Amino acid sequence: MNQHNAVFKFALIGSIGFIADAVLFSMALYLYELDVFFSRVIAFFGATCITWFGNHCYTFVHSNKQPKFLQWAKFLGSASISAIPNFIVFKAVLSVISEGPISVYVALILGVLVGMLSNYMLSSQWVFRSKY
Repeated sequence: MNQHNAVFKFALIGSIGFIADAVLFSMALYLYELDVFFSRVIAFFGATCITWFGNHCYTFVHSNKQPKFLQWAKFLGSASISAIPNFIVFKAVLSVISEGPISVYVALILGVLVGMLSNYMLSSQWVFRSKY
């Protein structure tokens, strides 16, 4: 697959995942009144499952020769690695600007953008890489 095409598809699925991330984060934070960082973790794992499914079915559909559970586990692992810079940026932004209704979303957006870079590299080179 063309590299530019894969990046575009990954970004498109990532955009859908971001919407899910933001909705789950908002629900956990404001509806269930959970801690901001715990809300972030819950939303991250929900969005990870959604983006794996989208990338499995659309972005890297040509690489679906490995068992789905193994591929999902690898994606969860790579997303967890990518969560490190994501959560560091999220926490850093909130420590610089006070936690408020707008600042939590600024932190969310910046964290997701940083994490997306490593997530694409791990996904394209390890998770969805076809050995066949």
